[in-house]
Amino acid sequence: MLQSNLAKVIKYDVNLLVTLYFLLKTRQVSKAATQLFIGQSAVSHQLARLREVFDDPLLVRSAHGMMMTPFAQRLYPTLEIMVADLEGIFDKNQPDTEPLPMKETYRICVPDDVYIDEVSLLFYDFAHKEGLEGKVTFEVFTRYDQCIQDLNDGKIDFFFGHCNSLSNNVCVSELVELEHFFTVRRGHPLAGRRVTLRDISRYPWIELMFREQLDLVIRQCWGETIKHMRCTLKTSSASAALALINHSDSVCVFSGDVIERRGLEKLRLSEPALKTKAYLYWHKVVDNDGFHRHIREGLLRRYVRESVFVQ
Repeated sequence: MLQSNLAKVIKYDVNLLVTLYFLLKTRQVSKAATQLFIGQSAVSHQLARLREVFDDPLLVRSAHGMMMTPFAQRLYPTLEIMVADLEGIFDKNQPDTEPLPMKETYRICVPDDVYIDEVSLLFYDFAHKEGLEGKVTFEVFTRYDQCIQDLNDGKIDFFFGHCNSLSNNVCVSELVELEHFFTVRRGHPLAGRRVTLRDISRYPWIELMFREQLDLVIRQCWGETIKHMRCTLKTSSASAALALINHSDSVCVFSGDVIERRGLEKLRLSEPALKTKAYLYWHKVVDNDGFHRHIREGLLRRYVRESVFVQ
């Protein structure tokens, strides 16, 4: 298979793939031609050849301009790394330095918005310290419905937490084990008491979305009891859940680090402890990106040890 694919590269000319990268990046023949230092007609001719090679339109017209086809969207992250690797070949004779970004933008997905502020500050300070301002953009955001598919497609560079339904192209590394507790505000009627699940079920329940692993552990530990909780709010925002806890008698489950930092109360139960593991995920297209490896093996792991920010 390798020989067959390599033969195709030789046959069709690797420059076609570079052209495709700039076409997908700019979504305009004229802009791609400018960045490639060739004429628009030459780029149009190469686009026609690329469509024939891949048997796919690659770019199609829409009301919002040229848009990538689903196949082109899957291909783009790989092309981005390939072009960066080609650029790096000409730097091999330079003295060893800290690895430089291979992409213009790195996307970071954290479990929920309770960590957005500090993670954003972490990457901002890192960019400033490394002199990367204007050279790279870090996008920090919380989970959303499409994020697992985006991770599988290589559209997310750092994904924290726990997720299922991953493709074989996603790499994973265990970060930390977390313990979770029923959480209430200080002064809550149950605060400071040893309680049962029946006691807790009398109070409004707040359910946080995108916590598949924790939800499974809860069902395994508490069985049918959890089905009788009176769910008052179901939200993807941990900040909203924390605000409601502080202004009501509601109950929610949070990890120990969040409880301590927000000055909340853990309820004391005789039931087994709720423990989950948090992981770092990334796509194989960036597995050999030295800058990505520098971040995940240095900055992020050090920060997780010092201040856990995953649930």
